[in-house]
Amino acid sequence: MDYVLLLITLGLFIYFSYVLFLGDRNIFKLIQKERTKNSLEQEVSQLQLENKILQDTIDFLKSDRFFIEKKAREDLGLMKKDEEIYVIIDENAPKRKKEERWIDKVKQKYQEFKLQ
Repeated sequence: MDYVLLLITLGLFIYFSYVLFLGDRNIFKLIQKERTKNSLEQEVSQLQLENKILQDTIDFLKSDRFFIEKKAREDLGLMKKDEEIYVIIDENAPKRKKEERWIDKVKQKYQEFKLQ
């Protein structure tokens, strides 16, 4: 009787040791998953902060009259009434190919859509 109880106890001990250290949900995997979870939560927190900063910047730039005027002049080539624009060209500067502006891309897409 004592041997049977000892064998059952030893069997249960081996079973629980196996589950704890070698099973599908062993303690090592749980610790690794917890570390991964903490790392991902920290990354999400940093990305949310960065996203908030970028959204604040977008909101500011949408309402900043100086920035809007600057972009209209540079990207769209607009100017105020009775304003003269001087372009200074440095002949010694290395030649670079023409950069495509966003408005050119919009025009190109419009032309493609118009042809369809």
